Amino acid sequence: MSGQFTSDQIALFLLVLARVGGLVVSAPLLGDPQVPRLVKAVVAIALTIVLVQVPSVARLRMPAALAPFALSILSQLLVGLALGLVARALFFAAQTAGQIVSMQTGLSLAAVVNPLTSEPDTILAQVYLTVAALVFLAANGDAWMLAALARSFDLSLPGSAAPSGHLVEQAVAALLVVTQSGLQLAAPVVASLFATTAVLGLIGRSLPQLNIFVLNMPLGLLLGLVAMIGSLAASIALADHATQDLPGRLLHLLGGAAQPGGV
Repeated sequence: MSGQFTSDQIALFLLVLARVGGLVVSAPLLGDPQVPRLVKAVVAIALTIVLVQVPSVARLRMPAALAPFALSILSQLLVGLALGLVARALFFAAQTAGQIVSMQTGLSLAAVVNPLTSEPDTILAQVYLTVAALVFLAANGDAWMLAALARSFDLSLPGSAAPSGHLVEQAVAALLVVTQSGLQLAAPVVASLFATTAVLGLIGRSLPQLNIFVLNMPLGLLLGLVAMIGSLAASIALADHATQDLPGRLLHLLGGAAQPGGV
C-alpha cells in the first residue's frame, strides 16, 4: 500500500477536520476549558481519520481553486461550531436555571470558580450544571452527539462554499430558547418562592408589627432549597428528554429531522 497521499485526499482530510474540530471545541464537556488542547486535537484527528473513510465522503470532489477551498474550510468550521453549540444548549439552560434560582434565593452574591467552565459562577448554577453533565453522560449524550456528527456528512457534504441559511437560522433559534428552557427548569423554585412572598405579604398586612423582611431571606432560602431538591427528579427527567432529542436537534440544523420540543 502506498504511503503517499494525493492532494484531493489531503484537502478532504482538512475539510472533515474543520467540521470535527469545530464540534470538538464547542461541544459540551469535551470543549470545556479544563480539557487540554492536546486532548482535543488528538480526538479531532482520530475522529477525522475514521470519518474520511466513509464511502459517501471519500468519493467527494474537492474544489480546485484556493479561494473556494478556503471558503469551504470556513463553512465546515461553522457547521461544526453550530452543532457543538446546539449540543451545549442543555448546559446553557441548566446554568441559566441555576442563576435564576440563585437570584431568587439571595445566593447570587456568592460566586466561586466553576470547575466546568473555569469562570466565576454561583453555587446553585454549578449544581444544575453538574446534574446536567451527569445526566448527559448517563443518557449517552456523547455517543448521540458523535452519531449525529457522522450522519451530518450525509446531509451536508464537505466542499460547499458557505453554510446554508437554514443552518444559521436554526442554530440561532436553538440558542434563543435557552432562557425559556432555563425558566422551565427553575419554575418549581420560582413558583414556591413567589407563593412564599405572597403569604408573607399577607401576614405582614395582618401583623404590621412583625418584621417580614427579616423572615423573608432565611425562609425564602430554606424553601427554595427544599423546592430545588423536590424538583430534582423532574429536572433530571427534562434533561434526559433533552439528551434523547439531541440527535434530532443536531440533524435538524442540516434539514434532516423535524424540530423537537423542549430544551
